[in-house]
Amino acid sequence: MELAPIAFALLSAVGLRAQQKAPGPEERAGLVAGKHRSLIAYAGKARSYTLEIGAHAAKPSDIPGFITIDKQIVQSTLVPLSSAVDANRLTPARQKEVLLQYMNYELEFYKKKLKQRYSHLQTEWVTLQGRIFLVWYFDMPEDYKLVSRQVYASTLFYDRVMDLNAPVFKTDDWGKARALLIRLAGTMRTYDRHLDFDAMRKKL
Repeated sequence: MELAPIAFALLSAVGLRAQQKAPGPEERAGLVAGKHRSLIAYAGKARSYTLEIGAHAAKPSDIPGFITIDKQIVQSTLVPLSSAVDANRLTPARQKEVLLQYMNYELEFYKKKLKQRYSHLQTEWVTLQGRIFLVWYFDMPEDYKLVSRQVYASTLFYDRVMDLNAPVFKTDDWGKARALLIRLAGTMRTYDRHLDFDAMRKKL
């Protein structure tokens, strides 16, 4: 199976969805692998976050921007919120409203810009360690031969949305993908500082 067509199809489906969003493009978290455990981690200049993978098998995917965990590929991205949203004054109800607006924006982009038809959209709210996540998933078109379903878990990270995404190749695997995203989401830790990945790696 050739890598190039697969990579293009995946990036078209899940990697290009937010490039048009102001004030800037999305950013991606990476894999920080240690001897005993691994993390998905993002290190910003002043704010960072980590997601605990634990002892599960994890490695960089052959698909750019993705990480393979127990044979399921995932990615973690950061997408800027609209400048009209005051990230410092968001009640739980307003957080849910902002996350739903974000999801609808992405779906509209997906449908109109990428010309992809989706169906059977489902959403659920999950609160993990006091943090609200919007878990959403939908079926890909039947003629889309590579990915059968997309699964997301989205939450607010200061003035951005942190997205976890798992493309599902076989329909029967979607429950496993959803469980993996929720498990990762439940380990999210945030830091008001830049993280040193090399120092972290030595402790893992």
